Amino acid sequence: MLNLSAYYQPDSLAEALALLTHSGGELRPLAGGTDLVPALAKGETHLDGLVDLCKIPELRGISRVDDQIRIGSLSTFRDIENSPLLQPASLLREAAAAVGSPQIRSQGTIGGNIANASPAADTVTALVALKALATLESAAGSRSVPVSELLCGVGKTKIRPGEVIKEILFQVPPQGSSSGFIKLGRRKALAIARMNLAIIITVEAGRISRARVALGAVGPNPSRRPALELVLIGQEQSLPLIDTFIIAAEKEVSQMLGTRPSVSYKREAVKGIARELLHRLFFGTGQVVG
Repeated sequence: MLNLSAYYQPDSLAEALALLTHSGGELRPLAGGTDLVPALAKGETHLDGLVDLCKIPELRGISRVDDQIRIGSLSTFRDIENSPLLQPASLLREAAAAVGSPQIRSQGTIGGNIANASPAADTVTALVALKALATLESAAGSRSVPVSELLCGVGKTKIRPGEVIKEILFQVPPQGSSSGFIKLGRRKALAIARMNLAIIITVEAGRISRARVALGAVGPNPSRRPALELVLIGQEQSLPLIDTFIIAAEKEVSQMLGTRPSVSYKREAVKGIARELLHRLFFGTGQVVG
């Protein structure tokens, strides 16, 4: 049972920001609530009140202008999974489809997934690979921050009191690109990822000219792995390259986890998911742009 002293459901972003500002930090914005509401009900989180953002139209919708895609922060995982505008960024659609149950995908939002700052947030790993920016709005103005820089630890972000994530922006991968996402969880469909991986590659003249690789559930937050990107750049797509990448990924995970108890398991796990995803991108069903 929720025990809140205040609950507001504004109709506009300006009204929501005013409520958050005047509360002096006592109110917290509520998006889909799939993480926050259960935490409140279990007594794991304590708040004075909530500003429910669900009726604010400025925070919804997916659009494309030229090569830039905008996703409103209240767009649900189901919205993202089903959006034809996101076909050139198939890794994000795959990440959204991998989240929780059908009920969670219908209710949970991409903005909430970022703000929750879980090490295993599926869509965040994809957004990090896409070099996505989050637009943060407050009564004092707006600012844009790379999603990768907005996260600063387990459950921690650089979102300031009174700020709301308005939208997420990223550039469509160039022609000749393909991308994909894969996760390994404790139970199929409903699992929180024990590890996830997002990759974007661009092929020109038969070689990989550009690569982005992001890993989740291996550190405090999902992150780009430049060492793994360098393994791919300049190479032809081949089975030997997959083997080389797998060796490098195992080493990367070992270095990231150090002496943590999970290192042995995750060192083996990354080999399996990396092989499956790269094989799909190189030879299978990875969505190709252009």
